[in-house]
Amino acid sequence: MFGSNNKKSRWNLEYEDTIYKIYDWNRNLAAYFYPNYELVETDESEDEIIEKLNQTHQNVRGGNILFPMIKLNLLDKEEGIDLGYTIAALEQNLGRTKLWKEWLLRNSIKFAITGNTVFTSREDRDMLSIALEIDLNIILGEKQILVVLTPLLDDLHEASLL
Repeated sequence: MFGSNNKKSRWNLEYEDTIYKIYDWNRNLAAYFYPNYELVETDESEDEIIEKLNQTHQNVRGGNILFPMIKLNLLDKEEGIDLGYTIAALEQNLGRTKLWKEWLLRNSIKFAITGNTVFTSREDRDMLSIALEIDLNIILGEKQILVVLTPLLDDLHEASLL
């Protein structure tokens, strides 16, 4: 579908422990991609099955890509926070959240995004992350996934969301 151009991607992918980490051109972690592994019960462990699927570049149907969405800068402060600062931070984050919503309304069909969910980041309780559910046929492998995801990543970057 999309991602079939031959333009070299500025993004990098690394497979690690069943997921793919996506880095920008400065080697900053930009997102995580979680393929939809459709596992069947066997004597092998789930991790062994997933490893084989990735090594043999099997085809999967979509997955979830997790991006940082907003940094609240309000939680876990040992000292009190000024009310004016609190209002400004909330307004700024509301504006950025609305940008994400508008982008999704305009681009969900284009990028085969079938759903989204917001989470508190595990690494930083002061950050909210957004997971986009993508419904495309994807061949597992760093280069193969990068071909599919580069147009989405580029568009989010151009929209100042990454």
